[in-house]
Amino acid sequence: MRATPAERLIAGLTVGVLTAVVLVPMAWALVTSLKTEATVITFPPTFLPSPATLDSYAAVFLQKNFATELFNSVFYAIGAIVLTLAVSVPAGYAASRMTFPAKRAVMLLILATSMVPGVALLIPTYFVLDAIGLLNNPAAIIVLQAARLVPQTIWFMQNFVDAVPVELDEATEVDGATRWQTFAQVILPLIKPGIAAAAVLGVITTWNDYITVAAFAPDLARRTLQVALVNQVFDSIGITWSYVMAFAIISSLPIVALFLVAQRWFIAGLTAGAVKG
Repeated sequence: MRATPAERLIAGLTVGVLTAVVLVPMAWALVTSLKTEATVITFPPTFLPSPATLDSYAAVFLQKNFATELFNSVFYAIGAIVLTLAVSVPAGYAASRMTFPAKRAVMLLILATSMVPGVALLIPTYFVLDAIGLLNNPAAIIVLQAARLVPQTIWFMQNFVDAVPVELDEATEVDGATRWQTFAQVILPLIKPGIAAAAVLGVITTWNDYITVAAFAPDLARRTLQVALVNQVFDSIGITWSYVMAFAIISSLPIVALFLVAQRWFIAGLTAGAVKG
């Protein structure tokens, strides 16, 4: 059924408004990052930078802790997603293919853990980590970030395994394959798009995580780009907006690049999981 001209107009206007809501703040941030600080605070404000300068970007890269913060962001993101997938992919397969008592209750319990607000767990988690000496510990940060990703990722991977015909499992079992061989050699290659989609979502979530690192890794040597960015806003000497915007853009570039590189697998994963059989 074809859409009417009025429906197409409404759809086009909706897309245009949503696009503007996303792009206008990004454009303003980019323009601000190219201005001098004196130009930023002039009134009335000007859209185009005059003169345009890259001084704020140079200042970000020359900041003494920038390399450490970038490394920490990458390290936490990769570590968290590797741990998440190592737990969630086999668990998703088991949830899809195996039957055990109270299976539905167990799956709902796993999902319910992701509904607990992270802020509600900050204080008890802090006291536990402090008591066992794991504050500022990178491994503890990775485990905590992965723990927030695992419940939803298990459900996500279960849907992808459900989309693979169970007859393939039965055929491999007839040929003498073990459950592990079926999982590793048959299921895993078929759900690669789903794994890629889960990995991209997990990396984005971990990369943008502020509260975990800020609360449990107060040491400057352990903080990430996101923590450093927020700290700029609370700087006691005031906010340098051109520098903050340049910092925000630079800290976003790795995620934008990741999505551009992996968008084919990401989109394929999202669409594949919606089709069963």
